[in-house]
Amino acid sequence: MANLRSLPPAAATLAWLLVGSLAWAEDRPPFLPTRDVDISYDVTRPQKAKVRERVRWLAAEHLERADGADKSTTIFDRNKHEITLIIPANKTYRKLEGQRGRPPEPPADATLKRGDEAVIAGLPCVDWSWTDEVETHVVCITADGVLLRHVVDGQTLRLARSVSYGRQAAELFQVPPDYAPALAPDGSLEP
Repeated sequence: MANLRSLPPAAATLAWLLVGSLAWAEDRPPFLPTRDVDISYDVTRPQKAKVRERVRWLAAEHLERADGADKSTTIFDRNKHEITLIIPANKTYRKLEGQRGRPPEPPADATLKRGDEAVIAGLPCVDWSWTDEVETHVVCITADGVLLRHVVDGQTLRLARSVSYGRQAAELFQVPPDYAPALAPDGSLEP
């Protein structure tokens, strides 16, 4: 760190932040973005065509909005452990409570292994791996918690194509006001 003294103050600060974030990333990366972000992914599912998915994060609220190629929207609320499915075809929504979140979050007791570094969608990330029962997951995560790649048993499921940081509107993470609760299979209203 003695060499930092010879750098201009702004460059020394940037170098110090970089070294600090790299040392911190050695332990366990954040698995949720720490700032608002808009990400476009190529998503590949077994025996299905590759699709494009747009994912936006309202970081301070731990809210994720995923817009699929089929015009579906899902909102994941990490604070409430709740998933909201928004169905534009009939302007309804359905809430599912008690949900852990969606992959690729490792279990809290998972042993993570740090792997290689990569650059995906123009951003540096670090591979982290763990085994969850029978599957081996490898995720490439930025220092600020953005998922850029998710691989399961050697197959890439999600790969970031573009990442744009910036404030996300809170309304994007709410059920539109003109949507009604969906009917449950027994005909009752779902919350």
